[in-house]
Amino acid sequence: MSDTQVAGPQAQRALTHAREVAHWLVLLLGWLWLGERGMQLGWSWASGVLAVAMWWSVRLLCRGSAWTFRCAPWAMGLLGVFTVGGAGALERAAGLPWAHGLLLGLAVVWGLWSALIETRSHVSTFRLGPVAWHPVLAAALVACCWHWPDGAPFTHGGVMALLAACAGFLYAHDRSTASQTPACRGPRAPLQTLLAPSAMGLMMGTLWLGNAWCSSLGWSNEQMVGAHLALMAGLPCLTALLMRGFLPSHAASALQVHASLCLLVLGALMLLGDSLVHTILVMLLPSLAWAVHCSRQRAAVDARQKLAPWLTRILALVLGPLLLLAVGAASPLQGPWAMQSALALLGVLAAGQLVFLWWRKQGLHLPFLAI
Repeated sequence: MSDTQVAGPQAQRALTHAREVAHWLVLLLGWLWLGERGMQLGWSWASGVLAVAMWWSVRLLCRGSAWTFRCAPWAMGLLGVFTVGGAGALERAAGLPWAHGLLLGLAVVWGLWSALIETRSHVSTFRLGPVAWHPVLAAALVACCWHWPDGAPFTHGGVMALLAACAGFLYAHDRSTASQTPACRGPRAPLQTLLAPSAMGLMMGTLWLGNAWCSSLGWSNEQMVGAHLALMAGLPCLTALLMRGFLPSHAASALQVHASLCLLVLGALMLLGDSLVHTILVMLLPSLAWAVHCSRQRAAVDARQKLAPWLTRILALVLGPLLLLAVGAASPLQGPWAMQSALALLGVLAAGQLVFLWWRKQGLHLPFLAI
């Protein structure tokens, strides 16, 4: 996302803030609601994890593509309407044979909508003001949709209302900024920018597995969802606030890249222990790597670090949705070991990238490490 500062009338600034909250709502509900619906339909991994992986894959494949830049604002509104309608139809189709197919179709439409939202973002959430409150508000609204008394995870009316509001705000903002050219740096991102989002996505995507890897903590579903919301939405806000106050701007970008990679490596090392502290740290450290990644100050990427767009997309798919599917397939037999192995793989890749970045800084070359 671009780091362009918000300028213009007060109404436009208010609409920009509303758009950022809607952006985070669509993202959080995609991770949580799609997976929960899949679990409710009866296929713990093939439905829950598969729907989330389908949504994630479409986002990665379409984000930054030509059509997302060129399409008219009505496409944003239409995809929002289709997503809201699909969510409503899925609720009425519960128990019918074709409900699973409808869920996967909804995941595809939702993924297209998410890709369009992310590509056409003109600002960074963490540059809109001193405090990035947008993800925190979005997480609070998602939590309000949680229906505590009878154990049903989400109230249908609440989810529909949130999605409908998001569709309206996103369409209105896209229409008001249609003449501007959005900037998305994703397709030519270096490897180090792919690892932290993959780790966070794995944790969010495996939440609804029947033998969730974090279930050893003994938490209820409500507590696990609250923890995941805090890690994905609250931690970046806190991290950005601390970095703004203590990290010099001229050194921020490089330090944050290295810090994110180090946190992924440390998170993988925590898998060597099985105590309560190790279990908490193996969740916290990769999430902190994601928080540092998404709240970092963007800087121009060295041409030597850039990957071809097609290679970037393939790596993002392999390290994200495909790895999530592998974890879902292996979990019934391997249990928490499947998720732990995936995090260990990301930790090894992060360690290799750290070595490559250090070696290149010394003026040497290790082309085989620039994977």
